[in-house]
Amino acid sequence: MFIVWTTVANRDDAERLAASTVEQRLAACVQIDGPIASHFLWAGKSGRIEEFRLTFKCLPAQLADLEAHVLARHPYATPEWVVMRAEYVSEKYLSWARGDVHSPTL
Repeated sequence: MFIVWTTVANRDDAERLAASTVEQRLAACVQIDGPIASHFLWAGKSGRIEEFRLTFKCLPAQLADLEAHVLARHPYATPEWVVMRAEYVSEKYLSWARGDVHSPTL
């Protein structure tokens, strides 16, 4: 299983991305945190904004389609896209995720 993060500037965008990925069965679950404070450098200047963080849980077979789906609909020109492989996932949770997320058609 993979855990994937991105951030957006408002709750509406977060809700839209979360709903569309679950409806398309590209993620078993999406959690929304926020607002969170993000401090960063952009074009040589420091900035701070409040954002909403989305945490996606997906299976390996869905990762490429999840990325394409989210990045095509993401409001940022350079969105955060951080992917981590879960070292351990309980068998019960993984079993649930496998039953709720479809495999892409080949």
